[in-house]
Amino acid sequence: MIRFTLSQLADIASGELQGSDLAIDEVTSDTRKITAGCLFVALKGERFDAHDFAEQAKQAGAGALLVSRKAGVRFTPGWW
Repeated sequence: MIRFTLSQLADIASGELQGSDLAIDEVTSDTRKITAGCLFVALKGERFDAHDFAEQAKQAGAGALLVSRKAGVRFTPGWW
């Protein structure tokens, strides 16, 4: 997998980085497949909104979240 930083992703997605600029090499949108330090992408569909699982993703070991709205989850330096 390609390694990238969160600041690079924020630039590509025209988003805003909040928190530490971590290097990421694993990405998932499934909380059952989270690995330590991975990026969790909170997808939203007609019948689901993964933003509802943001805290669960953090507790499972995600190092960062990619969200389209505030998810109410805070990461502290050295979280995982």
